[in-house]
Amino acid sequence: MQPLSRDQFDAMRLGASVLEEDGHGVKVLRLADGTFLKLFRRKSWLSKNAFFTPAQRFAENASLLQQRNIPCPQIIALYHLPDPYRSVVHYSPLAGNTLRQLLNDSRGIESFELLMNLATFVTSLHDKGVYFRSLHLGNIVLTPDNEFGLIDISDMRCLNRPLSKRLRARNYQHLLRYEQDWAHIGFDIKRLFP
Repeated sequence: MQPLSRDQFDAMRLGASVLEEDGHGVKVLRLADGTFLKLFRRKSWLSKNAFFTPAQRFAENASLLQQRNIPCPQIIALYHLPDPYRSVVHYSPLAGNTLRQLLNDSRGIESFELLMNLATFVTSLHDKGVYFRSLHLGNIVLTPDNEFGLIDISDMRCLNRPLSKRLRARNYQHLLRYEQDWAHIGFDIKRLFP
């Protein structure tokens, strides 16, 4: 991880758009060149994040997904910002639209076909050992090449074997818990996800 001074950070922020922030400050920026900066704060000084930061985990997960031929953001650099302390990942975003966006804009047979393809994609993730704890329609992207990919990938594990039935079931529960994503679908979505 490279050090990032406040002056360097401020220069990068020129012309940037804030995409996400909370009471602790900025979390995600879209820079003027279209790349993203994602900032992670340390919630506790005595945690594993002191040794392996969320930014490093994000970059590692991107590498593991690429090894499995799963589209995801492309890492440019990792930084640490000292004051206030943040680990920072600079990346090129995954092109496309989230499934949340697509399902809100589509109806009928289009939605059903998209969801059937989603079920196949989630099964392939599980077969490839990917346990994505933040699995929801806002973190799955349909790319311009008509492939599914993942974003916001810091909360993920990749195993060297297919997921167990227990982990698959937990991952489906994560996906289905966002009831607002499924409210306008005209059929019982749980039929697609065992």
